[in-house]
Amino acid sequence: KLLQEGKAKAIGVCNYSMRHLKELFENCEVRPMVNQVEFHPLLVQAELLEFCEQEGLAFQAFASLGSGDSRRARDFFALSGVQAAARAHGATPAAVLLRWATQKGCHIIPKSSDPGRMKQNATIFGFHLTDEELEAIDASHVNARLTWGGTDPDRIG
Repeated sequence: KLLQEGKAKAIGVCNYSMRHLKELFENCEVRPMVNQVEFHPLLVQAELLEFCEQEGLAFQAFASLGSGDSRRARDFFALSGVQAAARAHGATPAAVLLRWATQKGCHIIPKSSDPGRMKQNATIFGFHLTDEELEAIDASHVNARLTWGGTDPDRIG
């Protein structure tokens, strides 16, 4: 209705699995333009990312730096693939993680109120990770969710 009234330009969904998206596509009048999902080195949702790309749906990543949990962010920053890429490019681990997500095809939404971190986040466009570096970070995948209390949204509804 908001689209029809011109009050919205597009609609999106959050935490939709492939199953949820397929079900939605079969029953909706207007397809969403974006699916916002948890995406980080411990949860590389490659199959869902590929599905969204095939369906023309933007894949927007949240929790790429650890979901606001500074302990988790430090865990991500300590991953060997992240550390190696940071050294190789003279970048911060956070910049490497954001660059990794971007190169994977994700639209990222890093949150920071710190001007220094905002500037660091903008450095992701000054370097490019190699295929080997991307694979080294991908190797951290263990299907671990930081949000939803660790519950897979596919198990809901």
